[in-house]
Amino acid sequence: MQESLLRLSELASTVTELKNFYPAMVEIIDSLLTTNSVHIALVNDHKELEIVYCHNPVEHRLAERVEFNDWRKGLTGQVYLTQQALHCNAAERMALAKAGKIVLYGSACVDWLGVPLRRGHQVIGVIALQSYDQSLYFDDRDCQLLEFIGEHLVTAIDRVKSRALLEQSIEQRTKKLTESNRRLQREICERQQVEMTHQVLLGVSEVVATSKNLPSLFEQVHQQLLPLLACQNFYVVTKQCNQDKQESTEVVYQKDADTIGIDSYKRLAIFTELALKIAKPLVIAQGQLVTLNADGTKERAKYLLDFDSKSKPQTWLAAPLIEHGQPIGIIATQHYSNQQAYHEKHLEMFRFVAQQVTSAVVRERDLSLVEQSKESLEQIVNERTQALQTSNYKLRMEIEERRKAESRLYFEAHHDALTRLPNRALFTDRLTHALRHIKRHVEHSFAVLFIDLDRFKLINDTLGHHIGDKFLIEIAERLSSCVRDNDVLARLGGDEFVILLDSLTNQDDVEDVAERIIEAVSQPFDLDGHCLYSNASIGIAQCTPAYKDASEILRDADAAMYQAKNLGRGRYVFFDDSMREQLLKSMTLEQELRAAIKQQQFELHYQQISNLERTNTIGFEALLRWQHPEKGLLTPSEFLFMAEETGLIVEIERWLIGEVVEQLSLWQSSPDTSAEYQNALIAINLSSRYLTQHNQLNELIAVIKDQSIEPHRLILEFDESAILPRPDLALASLRKLKKLGVKLALDDYGASQSSFNFIHQYPFEFIKLDRSFIRSLNNNDKHLSLVTALHQLGNKFGYRLVAEGIENQETLAKLQAAGCDFGQGYFIAKPSKLAQAILPLKDKTYA
Repeated sequence: MQESLLRLSELASTVTELKNFYPAMVEIIDSLLTTNSVHIALVNDHKELEIVYCHNPVEHRLAERVEFNDWRKGLTGQVYLTQQALHCNAAERMALAKAGKIVLYGSACVDWLGVPLRRGHQVIGVIALQSYDQSLYFDDRDCQLLEFIGEHLVTAIDRVKSRALLEQSIEQRTKKLTESNRRLQREICERQQVEMTHQVLLGVSEVVATSKNLPSLFEQVHQQLLPLLACQNFYVVTKQCNQDKQESTEVVYQKDADTIGIDSYKRLAIFTELALKIAKPLVIAQGQLVTLNADGTKERAKYLLDFDSKSKPQTWLAAPLIEHGQPIGIIATQHYSNQQAYHEKHLEMFRFVAQQVTSAVVRERDLSLVEQSKESLEQIVNERTQALQTSNYKLRMEIEERRKAESRLYFEAHHDALTRLPNRALFTDRLTHALRHIKRHVEHSFAVLFIDLDRFKLINDTLGHHIGDKFLIEIAERLSSCVRDNDVLARLGGDEFVILLDSLTNQDDVEDVAERIIEAVSQPFDLDGHCLYSNASIGIAQCTPAYKDASEILRDADAAMYQAKNLGRGRYVFFDDSMREQLLKSMTLEQELRAAIKQQQFELHYQQISNLERTNTIGFEALLRWQHPEKGLLTPSEFLFMAEETGLIVEIERWLIGEVVEQLSLWQSSPDTSAEYQNALIAINLSSRYLTQHNQLNELIAVIKDQSIEPHRLILEFDESAILPRPDLALASLRKLKKLGVKLALDDYGASQSSFNFIHQYPFEFIKLDRSFIRSLNNNDKHLSLVTALHQLGNKFGYRLVAEGIENQETLAKLQAAGCDFGQGYFIAKPSKLAQAILPLKDKTYA
């Protein structure tokens, strides 16, 4: 038994084919068990049992009978379904059949034993034994031996299947390699054919390009085609036109190998007519005509060659010679014995050859025409050459002019028209480039100088724009002399200049340039007999990689420049973070001002103006206040400067004028107004816009007229700064207002170097002494004498004095002694809202 089992193990490990394994296995089973009747069933791809081997000396056709439709009804099927070994004698088998669990087939065996074939946990089939001897029965030992045999059977099956799969894979790979090799050989042949075709077509092109004689050219083209095409019979036909303009065809080249009783000219004429009519490359073979369209598509039609068998060609290939869409001839070839000589693939190649031949024919014809009309052609060429030279000269001049114009336009678009310096656009571009450079090379540094000229507006307004332009040109020349060649000097507009100082080593370089600029600008200017002086206020921003764009650098330099102007002008200031905070505050204030205008957060407080001699009230000054939602009540000194800078002063003053005019109208029309306020005056302080801008002045006059008030009750106050820039225009505007009937007052007189011209040349009815001047009376008797003198001049020139800022009894007494007419201040009355100001006031004794 041990020897048989060893043989079985060795057989399973060495088997290569199952057909050899099964008989050898039966011999081993015969030596181990009491029977050699065995069959093996395996699961196929459809999950059904299938008999793969059967050895039964008693019943030779058992395998055929086992293959029934419902294999589940057999003992073998029961072993597979239960996945357990089954031992069944004849009686048990009959009992199973009567119970309907199995179907009987074959001869009745005495004993039956079957075990499942397992691959791991998977059952892949069944091996079963039959005993037909009444003295031979199976026992547990036989079952164990059969299971052992089944394990080696599974091993053999897996080994054979693996080998079969390997051989199948090798066979498939071999087929793929064979097919790839066949395809590669075909591609090589096709590529060789393509290369040969390219060589032939290239040779045809070279022949056409180099040959000057048409017969020789046709012969060479024919020879070039022979290695590629079976075209021993080749000819070229062209159209001819006689003097009567009648067309005919002429064979200019012909090679025909078949000369046995063939009417070649008749056949040639028929084919030529066909090819010229179709005017497309065509091939006739095997009773079919195929033509090639211009877009590469093909058309097919039946065609029979109507010749006797001796003269009929088997296939015929032709292509027309096309000039300007019309056929002027053909090239053709034919074969008398081979129906496969020409194919559809030759059509494209033949069309190319026809195109080359066409160019040669046309060239020859054109050369002939050129020779015939050489003199006239030369004359035409000379005339056209002269015309072309003239046109070319004009074109060159136009191109040069356009180039100059483009350069001029570019220069004008990037430079200031007056000073010829770079403008804002060009400067911003250079500054952006410098900023990109410093981001890549952090060790480098540069700075921007923002320059504003002091007193330029005064010069421009006083002496005119002509002198102002000359002044700016001189400034540009002086600034140019202060910078280096690699620096960029630009004019942004007005009197603002900027300089980009590149490649700096330290801050001293920037300060040196700034000091040179201040020194150069401070020198006197001699312009058309006028000796002018100015100063430069310079803001400096040192650039670092932290800046994102050029606008941020210019913004900071501009902020530093305003700081320099505020500190006294004629100096330079470096930008720091505190200035940025100030800018943010200014932006916030501007936004809040705009919101205040929309939400009407402004209100008027009225301060009493009294007659200092009679101590009675003559009127009020309307003082602007801003009821800020967070900061509380603000005076004009805290916000009016921003309104002036941003132009919001126009909206604010429009509201102020409307409120005052409406109040005067209310006093005038209301019967409840007390007698004291029926004639009260209201004074308001206005900016210079109403004296220098006609539209603002006209709007003011229209508002006063539309309200139907008594104009003499309205006092309009202007300070000296409103008159100085354009005194003539201011005088004309004041006279218009005077003619309207309103009263005029010169505000803040004595605050600076006040001129007596304002007293006797301008139509002011009130001269308001500044509070700083009034405050100095307690310590300066000379100023008190000046008040007395101004009072006396007022009697002569027709104005009255009004003192501002009376804060105590001592000041009041001195003003009364000096003869001052009117006064206002905290000692007399504090500013208050209108509701408080209109209450009846008792006369107050000041002395």
